[in-house]
Amino acid sequence: MNSVAIQASGLTRLASAHRTWFVADIFIDVASASAKADSYRSEFSRMTSECENGSIDIILTKSISRFGRDTQECLEGIRKIRAAGKRIIFEGDKSDTEAICDEPLISVIEACEQSENEWRSENIRWGLKKRAESGTSGLYNRPCYGYKKDKHGMLVIDDEQAKVVINIFNWYLEVYSIGGIINRLETNGIKSPKGKDRWSKKGIESTLTRRKYTGDVAIADPGSSENQYLNKDHHEGIISKEQFEAVQLEMASRSNVEIGEDGKIRRKSRKYSSKNRKWDLI
Repeated sequence: MNSVAIQASGLTRLASAHRTWFVADIFIDVASASAKADSYRSEFSRMTSECENGSIDIILTKSISRFGRDTQECLEGIRKIRAAGKRIIFEGDKSDTEAICDEPLISVIEACEQSENEWRSENIRWGLKKRAESGTSGLYNRPCYGYKKDKHGMLVIDDEQAKVVINIFNWYLEVYSIGGIINRLETNGIKSPKGKDRWSKKGIESTLTRRKYTGDVAIADPGSSENQYLNKDHHEGIISKEQFEAVQLEMASRSNVEIGEDGKIRRKSRKYSSKNRKWDLI
């Protein structure tokens, strides 16, 4: 949103610099560029309509890549606006539809910008990966329930919340069910991380599977969701690594049950196996 504000401010100043121009309106679509529904470009449609009814003479935009989500949409929009006798200036590209009349040339410009955006995205992913590999990524210090940040931005234990985390792990190993743990927390008046009176099943499961409580932090490889970087002993743990692994085994064991036709619970024959992960230790 900061980028949108900067773009709007810069283009407004540019328009104000022309004595014969005045800003009639500002059109901003803030949804994801990958969205396909027409509703996500409502402002784009309104802008086109304003051109067609004569309310706007000139459109200022940052670049061709910001004007349309892809080449087809970009060209269709340009055709409609030019057909209405209006002009589009792409400030960042130093291009003007009054000067560029060849649509193949516009396609080439848009394709080049798309390639540049992909290159920039790849550079960002590379930077995230290198910071993850070196242990300097800010994601390692992202707080969760049970932790807070100190004045240096490092994770430290929140004593009151840590007691709750310890209880959840202990209760689970005492063979309390997820529902049983939720009931105990509610009975004790312990609110969920989001401040609700009752914890959700997902909230308890997330707590029981969060490795960060051991002092280790695992973050996904920006280039591959199958790989993770494990930063061992990154901060002070709330529970021991042994207790964490015991809970993982117990969770797998409890999921390894089935109810027979006679209504009795039986253990399945398959053995526990953890998900395959490639760990890079740092």
